[in-house]
Amino acid sequence: MFNHISQFEPLVVSGQSRYFPDLLGQASTLLIESSSFEASLPLQTRSALAHLVTGMNCYYSNLIEGHRTLPLAIEKAVRHDFSTEPAQRALQQLALAHIKASQWAYSQRLNAELLTDFIITLHHKFCDSLPVEMLLLEDGSPMLAGVLRRNEVEVGQHVAPSSDALPQFMARYATKYGELLNQPCESGYNRLPGVIAAMAAHHRLVWIHPFLDGNGRVARIVLDVMLRQLGANQAGLWSMSRAFAKSEGQYKAALANADQPRMGNLDGQGNLSERCLAEFCAMSLQMAIDQVKFMRNTFQRDSLSTRVKHYFGNIRLDLRPEAAHLYLEAIYRGEFERGEAGRISGLGERTARTLLAALVKEGFLQSHSPKGKMHADFPVMALGTLFPNLYPAGDVDKTSI
Repeated sequence: MFNHISQFEPLVVSGQSRYFPDLLGQASTLLIESSSFEASLPLQTRSALAHLVTGMNCYYSNLIEGHRTLPLAIEKAVRHDFSTEPAQRALQQLALAHIKASQWAYSQRLNAELLTDFIITLHHKFCDSLPVEMLLLEDGSPMLAGVLRRNEVEVGQHVAPSSDALPQFMARYATKYGELLNQPCESGYNRLPGVIAAMAAHHRLVWIHPFLDGNGRVARIVLDVMLRQLGANQAGLWSMSRAFAKSEGQYKAALANADQPRMGNLDGQGNLSERCLAEFCAMSLQMAIDQVKFMRNTFQRDSLSTRVKHYFGNIRLDLRPEAAHLYLEAIYRGEFERGEAGRISGLGERTARTLLAALVKEGFLQSHSPKGKMHADFPVMALGTLFPNLYPAGDVDKTSI
């Protein structure tokens, strides 16, 4: 039984480790790629995409835990349009709970003093929105929201720390990782070690297993918040949960492998294996880099333009093909005045106004006010063609739930 905080050291990969230079390189690539992609899109499009990615995080994080909620069902849950079928409704409530907890978490700023309370509050906010039946544990007892577990647990071959020692483990976790989150605020500090440490923190939080259930979802949200605070995915334009879900077997195997004890004198100075922790960090960093590149390629102007023109010209025959010009203008310019619709589309004023209204009704364009500027949105029904592979094709093709 783990009952002393020294038993989950090292919490970070040492700067003297032979693995550290390669990890620094990966962290640097991630920050550069993420910042470059963010800068390539206007503010309004970034905001709409971040909303879409919040739903993706929900879908993929729940998928890792064995719950498949269709994107359309998630979209309806956000509007509080719930299915009358009990099982489907419960999945929608699970999705909405995840999104609400995530949105709260993304508004927070973490440090050593706040990190433990943040994690506990996050778990409470997530569980507090769940239906009663989803709070029942395998033995039929209720799970308490935002309460550190009082039972001993085993996850696979890993025996989690003693429940009596959980406060000490959480305090050590908060002190070490909270310091690394704060240091980039200091002038001239290099953020790269913090990015590496965020990946290590993800494993160590799963390893601690602070709650009886919900640990994986909470840990993935915590990782998202840490990365954002460190400047990686600051606008929330790509999904770490999608990365883990796409390689779920590799992800779970790497998590388990990083539980391994130290393997000889060349394997760091702690009780657990530094090499295995470094391998988990390297895998996670590469997955993150791959996600940024995937999203950047998805929004590459030439290929997206081709898909948009194909969609409005060959699939949505109920909409004029000139809709493609309006949609692409909104994506890459960020916004445009309603009165510009005729010039952009090449249509007459009345026809352009009618087309604009149709695009708003279908969810491709939106505005903050009845006469405000138009900007792009990303309706689920069109994702399979316009933004392929964001979700599994069969899941976005469903038109009803």
